[in-house]
Amino acid sequence: MPESTTTIGNPAAPASRAGRGPIPVIGLIGGIGGGKSAAASILAGRGAEVVDADAVGHEVLRRPEVARRVAERFGPGAIAADGRVDRRALGRVVFADPAARRDLEAIVHPPMFEEFERRIAAARSRGDAPLVVLDAAILLESGWDRACDAVAFVDAPREARLDRVRRDRGWSDAELTAREAAQWPLERKKARADHVLTNDGDPARLEAEVDRLLMKLAPAEPAP
Repeated sequence: MPESTTTIGNPAAPASRAGRGPIPVIGLIGGIGGGKSAAASILAGRGAEVVDADAVGHEVLRRPEVARRVAERFGPGAIAADGRVDRRALGRVVFADPAARRDLEAIVHPPMFEEFERRIAAARSRGDAPLVVLDAAILLESGWDRACDAVAFVDAPREARLDRVRRDRGWSDAELTAREAAQWPLERKKARADHVLTNDGDPARLEAEVDRLLMKLAPAEPAP
């Protein structure tokens, strides 16, 4: 196995993330199809509490008060027959219109962040996890990194990412490009991260990268 290239302590990262509680919170970001979820899964297997931003977003959209605000802004076509938000129909609108996307974010992001903070506080109160992972593709764009002690970027070559989204989501090169255009450029995200994990397609290497990060952020207590 090649020597790990995990970057610990990126000197270009912001210095404002620090010390919000006894259990560290790591924000996990990366390019679409880059293996962020795989890294989160490894961390979960090591006992970390993982907060999945996508899952939280789906839960928030199911709240009646949020569905009402979505209907007021986007019309009845955004609501399914069961009264819930039609995420597929809504997605077609917001991915084609940056102003519409910003309006949707103004509706859903505040309650999402409240839920992140609630889950982080609950995990810290239980004290049974070495760290909390906030798995969020748009962590930096949304300012959610203010809930984190550090941010890790999962770095994967574009061709590998394209292969994954073709296989798993049926996306074309053009679709991947369009989706990425709605996020910050990857180099900007990478520069803002405190740690960089290389995901070159070798699962064992990604595990080693994640374990090194875990040892740095949440070292095991010495045996009595």
